[in-house]
Amino acid sequence: MGLFGKGKQGAEGVVDSIIGEKAKFKGELISRESVSVNGEFEGKITARSEVIISRGSRVTGDVAGGSVIVSGKVDGNISAVQSLEITKTGRVSGDLLGGRIIIEDGASYRGKVKVEGKAEEEVEEGQEDEDEDEEIEMISEKEVAQSQMF
Repeated sequence: MGLFGKGKQGAEGVVDSIIGEKAKFKGELISRESVSVNGEFEGKITARSEVIISRGSRVTGDVAGGSVIVSGKVDGNISAVQSLEITKTGRVSGDLLGGRIIIEDGASYRGKVKVEGKAEEEVEEGQEDEDEDEEIEMISEKEVAQSQMF
């Protein structure tokens, strides 16, 4: 259960830990359940379930979760075991790693992107991963267009 017996509803159900809109938190947050950041967070977030970075929020540091949804701003690396989604209001500066990555039109990100599916888990030990050398630094079309204005 969440705050006062009622949690905020996330994509996978009730959110267990919430950092409020007017709150600022600095440190390391580790949760077996889901986490929602609505304010400011500096440090490292690790959750077994869902991590939601809400619109208007800001995270400075690395984020890891079962699934991650970014609608705010993240300055740090993000890894998601299942899926990583950056919505149209999301802004990320850091590397992305996930089983499935969704970047909506209008979202902004800068960093390397790597998708690791189940097929990669089946790679035999000792065999080199050819995709590892093919990481590409990505910049959204919007950032390219903005940089060309100046």
